[in-house]
Amino acid sequence: MKNIISFASDFGISDGSVGVVKGVINRIDPDLKINDISHDIPPQNIKYGSLLLMRAIQYIPPGVLLAVVDPGVGTERKPVAIQTEWGIMVGPDNGLLNLACATVGGAQKAYLLENKDWIIPSEGNTFHARDIFSPFAAGLASSQLSIEECGEEVDLMNLQQYLIPLTEKKENEVKGEVMWIDHYGNCQTNISPEELSDLDKNIGDVISLNINNQEIKTTWVSNYQEEGVNQLGIVTDSWGMISIFSKNKNAGEILDIQDGEKVTIKK
Repeated sequence: MKNIISFASDFGISDGSVGVVKGVINRIDPDLKINDISHDIPPQNIKYGSLLLMRAIQYIPPGVLLAVVDPGVGTERKPVAIQTEWGIMVGPDNGLLNLACATVGGAQKAYLLENKDWIIPSEGNTFHARDIFSPFAAGLASSQLSIEECGEEVDLMNLQQYLIPLTEKKENEVKGEVMWIDHYGNCQTNISPEELSDLDKNIGDVISLNINNQEIKTTWVSNYQEEGVNQLGIVTDSWGMISIFSKNKNAGEILDIQDGEKVTIKK
């Protein structure tokens, strides 16, 4: 049985890295299908990549996930394959994969990618996506390789984790942060609609929030084009979290913020 490989990276598409990785896969098995999730993850941004994979894993076909955001390439961080109920996830052990694993029920077992039969020899040590991750992903997806044949089993407790920051709730306010700024400039927070409801807020209410040392009055609405929104609004986005947006404009640029910015919403 052949599985689809879903591929995400921070490579961009201008320098050929994506094409090389896909070429390695299809040299091993020309019939393997490759689903590109994204190659525009901000460079070296493990947090962004981890959140992207957490969202995507719920909607992509089961099979093999090949994910590479790897600022530690060539260091002591380990290349791994992780078995889950969804399928197998291949990538660096740097926290990139753990939210996706958790979303589909958690890691069941993990193995190092150290079988020399599946490593492409190279003078350099800076392109593991080409030399290690893609051959193993192809072998696993094409059933030429079992996960147990990849290498030594890894104690799941030793896998690196990226954890979503928790909100801080008080009687009259909730404190969170911007987790994600998307292509349109919408600023997703880690604050849930339920936490706004706990502040006796409902859709249609004016919301007072503090972000980047700015006190802002805005309105909680149901969509991006709702009437009554001035420069900024908040909405429950497609991932079920509170997001700050600007109608037909870029809220991230208007607020002059990046992900990680602290947000306080008051009663």
